[in-house]
Amino acid sequence: MDSWSSLFKLRKKTLLVGLLFVLCLIALRLFSVFLIWNETRSGYPYTDSILDSFTPIDLSVPIAIMTNVPIFGALALLLRRPSTAVLVFWTVIIMCIVRSATLYFVVLEPPQRLIPLDDSFLINVFYGGTSLRRDLFFSGHTANVMMVSLLQTNKTARYLLLACAAAVGVMVILQHVHYVIDVIAAPFFALLVFKMSQRAAQFFPALEHISA
Repeated sequence: MDSWSSLFKLRKKTLLVGLLFVLCLIALRLFSVFLIWNETRSGYPYTDSILDSFTPIDLSVPIAIMTNVPIFGALALLLRRPSTAVLVFWTVIIMCIVRSATLYFVVLEPPQRLIPLDDSFLINVFYGGTSLRRDLFFSGHTANVMMVSLLQTNKTARYLLLACAAAVGVMVILQHVHYVIDVIAAPFFALLVFKMSQRAAQFFPALEHISA
């Protein structure tokens, strides 16, 4: 049976999953440090004719709700089983690596009329108490909601989360938090990370038959 009680009877697999969880926490911490450092860098100016065509509006509250509630709700369900938990841990690790790489190599100046995103949870837990302006390519908010939708096996939950991801993508554009290209690219990177995580989870460890 795919359950934590069954896993804990298998010492080697328990240690492997525990190690993966620790690596996940380390990846999150290092990514947080990277994001704070990234704010000190100068980027390339980018012209977005769509953003230039309208005045931004502050949608910080609905963006925070439509991002954090779906993600943590989905994670609460996914972490109930070891096999899906392993996939979540790998997804977090790989997403941190991929986003760090894209942010490192694609350095953009923030939109001129950007309204800082006031997400108290992210600001206090991951952003060192400041609101980030340069975590641009690609949109982490959009990609993360998209990611938890891909992790879902229930079709209804998946479609609801996809709708949330689309709504978040539109709202971060309306607030000028991201360029349009940041949001368009997000689903493609989310799918790439998901495929990579699936492949990685096959080898670390194989938990499909925990009771075996």
